[in-house]
Amino acid sequence: MAINPNSTNLVLPHAEPLDSATDADAYFEKFLEDFKKSYEGNYVQDDLDKLRLAYIFAKEKHRGQIRSSGEPYITHPVAVASLLLNLNVDVASLIAAILHDVVEDTNTPIEDINKFFGDTVGSLVDGLTKISKIKFRSNQEKLAENFRKMVIAMAKDLRVVIIKLCDRLHNMSTLDSLPDGKQGRIATETLEIYAPLANRLGLYSLKSQLEDFCLKHLHYETYQLIKTKIASKKAEREAYINEVLSIIRKELKEYGFKEFKVYGRPKHFYSIYKKIIERHLDFEDIHDLFAFRIIVPTVKDCYEALGVVHALWKPMPGRFKDYIAMPKANMYQSLHTTVIRPSGDPCEIQIRTSVMHETCEFGVAAHWAYKEKKDLNGSQSLNHFSWLRQFMEWQSEIKDPNEFLESVKVDLFEEEIFVFTPKGDVIQLPANATALDFAFGVHTELGLKTVGAKINGRLVPIKHGLKNGDIIEIISSKNQKPGKDWLNFVKTSKAKNRIRSYLRSEQREESRNLGQVILETELHAKNLDLETLIKNGKIEILVKTARESNLDDVLVGIGYGKIAVHDLLTKAFPLIFQVIENKPETIEEKISRHSAGTTVKRSSSQKGLLVSGIKGMLVSVAKCCSPLPGEAVQGFITLGRGISVHRQDCPRTFALDPHRKIDVNWVSDENDVSSSHVVTISIVVHERAGVLADVTAAISSVGANIKSAKVSVSPHNEGLLSFEIAVKSKAQLDDVIKKILAVSDVIKASRKNS
Repeated sequence: MAINPNSTNLVLPHAEPLDSATDADAYFEKFLEDFKKSYEGNYVQDDLDKLRLAYIFAKEKHRGQIRSSGEPYITHPVAVASLLLNLNVDVASLIAAILHDVVEDTNTPIEDINKFFGDTVGSLVDGLTKISKIKFRSNQEKLAENFRKMVIAMAKDLRVVIIKLCDRLHNMSTLDSLPDGKQGRIATETLEIYAPLANRLGLYSLKSQLEDFCLKHLHYETYQLIKTKIASKKAEREAYINEVLSIIRKELKEYGFKEFKVYGRPKHFYSIYKKIIERHLDFEDIHDLFAFRIIVPTVKDCYEALGVVHALWKPMPGRFKDYIAMPKANMYQSLHTTVIRPSGDPCEIQIRTSVMHETCEFGVAAHWAYKEKKDLNGSQSLNHFSWLRQFMEWQSEIKDPNEFLESVKVDLFEEEIFVFTPKGDVIQLPANATALDFAFGVHTELGLKTVGAKINGRLVPIKHGLKNGDIIEIISSKNQKPGKDWLNFVKTSKAKNRIRSYLRSEQREESRNLGQVILETELHAKNLDLETLIKNGKIEILVKTARESNLDDVLVGIGYGKIAVHDLLTKAFPLIFQVIENKPETIEEKISRHSAGTTVKRSSSQKGLLVSGIKGMLVSVAKCCSPLPGEAVQGFITLGRGISVHRQDCPRTFALDPHRKIDVNWVSDENDVSSSHVVTISIVVHERAGVLADVTAAISSVGANIKSAKVSVSPHNEGLLSFEIAVKSKAQLDDVIKKILAVSDVIKASRKNS
């Protein structure tokens, strides 16, 4: 198939609606003629017969079905097949495109497709049917699980998604016939899911047209403005393009280039829209509305042509990108440069070989030409696209569908940068990636042990952001361990998934240890221990009774509080652990009884707390939020410290394991003078003599005891006061702050969290 290097759009089907089956037949015959031209010399009569059989079969199955536009339904699958002609796909894909809605919309069994058209076509239609059932407007969890199914289908055979993208493009071209609300939903779904997929597969023509249709239906006024502005300057635009083309051609000839092609085109509407939004510009302020391409025979010619362009016009700093030496993940290769012409206007120029251009225009489709009679099956797909192989690994490793969707979106939808190891190896990362992302990109174990990095010879912290071309050397330590805060700044899915996996492993180990302590405590009451149960072959009874797969899972369940150890032992060994008490001892009582003999001291701050309705529990009041009587609190089971109590609105509780939550409530003890709780209050004041004395008097007036005080001055010459005070309740603290705010020259006063 001959490729037009200036082509940037797939040819959309008929502009006028077809009203009858006769018109549809004529439309199909035109498709066959286009097929013969596109695949000239690379098809046999049997191919034409199969395509005609598919049309007759689909037309009969869709008989009586009408599209929202009023056309016979059969025109849609033929239009999808027509779009695929531009991508040079194999005949199996064209047949599958014609049949792609038959199973879903006509209740035709997939077995019939396999029987009449073969297993390859049947597999493609089956994959398309499953993708068509995905409705992305559903809730987040369902959306994530559906996206997982799409990725699996894509990995099995990329042709499925290529056909689906053409199906979506034709649907977008006829979206005007649908209600406004549906138009918006489909356009949003297309912009968020399908356009990025087209981009990741290197199908830039598909991506650009999908985005332009989305702009039309999501931001109609802006779309019309750009369309009108560009149309109003048509003559000026054509004159500008012709002038630049003429100059480039002349220069290339003078430098001895004999084989080359130069093309110019306006940029797509959506790319112009993004410049308007991202740079906060008006249309008139955007000057780089055009892109020019130079296509030459060899890679050597590409760099020589770049030299000619830079000798002709001054390059803009920071606007050169070498995607030949460092191809994008979707195999895109080209040199990009932006130069400033004498008029002062920026001019974007792309330089590539004809082979690179074919990949640029047709992406993955360029890698299986029909004339070579090759299919791009699942294994080949994974070999061509490392990111797709990574997706498949994630979908088997990550059980949480929301986490999977987050991982895919990071790697699917973000721009890339290229950085280097000290040995010169290239590592590809998403924009805004950090030194820690780089470490995980090199090796998981290196990431887990990273303590810092050298970027271009300069020491930086692990959260330091990376730029294109940086040379990074990672500094590691065997004593380093990942923290939850790492998840706040890493960007890559690989880093996030490995950190989460490590933290889950650490959390599981902590729960296992706690579970073993609780179980051993219960067994010791009967002069038993785990080792005895294991030696006597009784441990399997315990595991089976708990309905777990092994002892570790039982201990983890006990540590998490999901398994009540007394109930478990009573059911597993009823002759030994008979229920004598009126009320079985709870897991909380086991923790309290075990912890009572540890070195952890009971603080007076635990007075007045009930844990699951039981007094006397070992309680540690969290220093991060210092909860007070009268405030809503939440307890968390810990190892060695009993129950840690936080305010319910404490930000740190979001990072704690929800399985370890335990109900905690205050028992009123405000009249107990021995009960006090230390909190810190911060105060900002205007400087004046005596203000400190007035503030301390206000604190003392409501019975609060000052433990310590700090005084400093801000850069704005305001006084900064910090007091640690002992109060009995939230109500008393509120009174303290109210009294302080009533003091003259106090600007603000508030409780401080550590």
